[in-house]
Amino acid sequence: MKQWPFGLAVAGLCAVVAVSARAQECVRVVGTNLDAGNTTMDPAFLSTDDDAYHQFAIYNRLVDLDDNMEPIPELAESWSVSDDGLTWTFKLREGITFHDGSTFDAGDVVYTIRRVLDPAVGSPGAGSVSFLNADGIVAVDDLTVSITTDDIVAELPTLIAVKNLLIVSEGATAEDLKLHGNGTGPFVQERFSPDENRRIVRRNANYWKDGLPKAECLEIWAMTEEVPRTAALLSGEIDLLLNTPASSIPQLSADPSVELLSTGPGSDYSFIMHRDTPPFDDPKVVAALKAVVDRQALVDTVLLGYGEAANDNPIPVSWPSAYMHEAPPPDIERATQLLAEAGYPDGIDIDFQTGEGLGGMILLSEAFQQQAAQAGIRINLIQHPADQYWSTVWMKYPFHFGSWSARPPAQALTVAAHSSSEWHETAWNNAAYDALMDAAAKELDPDKRGEMYKDAQRMIAEEGGYITPFFIFENAAIRTECSGYTPHVQSNNIGYETLVCER
Repeated sequence: MKQWPFGLAVAGLCAVVAVSARAQECVRVVGTNLDAGNTTMDPAFLSTDDDAYHQFAIYNRLVDLDDNMEPIPELAESWSVSDDGLTWTFKLREGITFHDGSTFDAGDVVYTIRRVLDPAVGSPGAGSVSFLNADGIVAVDDLTVSITTDDIVAELPTLIAVKNLLIVSEGATAEDLKLHGNGTGPFVQERFSPDENRRIVRRNANYWKDGLPKAECLEIWAMTEEVPRTAALLSGEIDLLLNTPASSIPQLSADPSVELLSTGPGSDYSFIMHRDTPPFDDPKVVAALKAVVDRQALVDTVLLGYGEAANDNPIPVSWPSAYMHEAPPPDIERATQLLAEAGYPDGIDIDFQTGEGLGGMILLSEAFQQQAAQAGIRINLIQHPADQYWSTVWMKYPFHFGSWSARPPAQALTVAAHSSSEWHETAWNNAAYDALMDAAAKELDPDKRGEMYKDAQRMIAEEGGYITPFFIFENAAIRTECSGYTPHVQSNNIGYETLVCER
């Protein structure tokens, strides 16, 4: 696989010389989540940020989310719901075309959603929209889509604002889309291969938003190695670093040629336990592992303060929707007692799978190892290659590192914790939890629904298979000659439309 020659930056040389084919007018964008050999142009199979880096340049969704997790129009200009709460009607924007010149209409929306739902397609996004019935998704006319569900889905517009529902053209197949993206988005695919890290997208001259995008071209890469990545930004070899780990911030903030951009709490970092596998099937062992964590210390040391301490569920404590607004303190004495009661008076040895799949994962794993040792929990860290972590490690081991980007409560509390989820990563099968979330989905009263979400958070925190020590701030870094990029609290929700560099 071809790689960007960032090592040259560390040696003090100019990588531009080594990449003679580079389109000089392109804004050079680098992400950190490399999924080597597994990238795709097909939104139905978008799984990692490495796919999002280029797909969000090519496509649009029906509905987007703002930083407060509220739904906002994108290809749909408005929506309404019937009195019985079962039928949602979406009015589409007029005059939009796909990159191949075909006209965007309701048929494309219906096809996209039904395709993701189709078991024969095998989209990993099907679980996120399992509340939809393919037969209930209908094109009323060219610019109107009707979605009727079997039960009330109180937050349907929010729940369909998922990455796998980037809109494709009617009839497009997996064979078509794996290598050739055809969307309505701000950029058109010019260069892409799953076996090559370098991607180029060029300005869509017929984009439906007047005056956008501002950049003529984007050259997109992904790279896991932090030191050369940071050096490349400082030297001007790249223009925008999408995901900047906290460990790089002191060096970047000291350079006047770089501007740091930051959000509130975004992605969580979690230690995932399979609750159906020993020793994690013992609630006392799980509680002991949670009790050893000094969450604020991890925010201060691993994130250098660029994050927020958490309480083992996917809702940040600073959100109004959180069930509690502070993280629990460590309790080593209680952890030791719980282990003894569980039959481990001399402590316990546990393997933990990790790797630098995202910046700071190994550092956090090592810090957790040190904190756990205080209670006699001996963590054996097993490191895996960064570029394949999410395809070869995640969900495949009983104790491993995981992460989810920010999501609204209705989705955050079901996307992995509900036992019917496609990504049921903790194997925590709790019928009461499932029933609570199923009922919350139908509750039209937002106050009652909010209380149900809080009850669900409490159940995850106290009984679930997550140790979630913190949420990170989504940090990006950009050269000062560039502007127009704002990071989103969802790490995979990437907006390039106003990004531009003057040089």
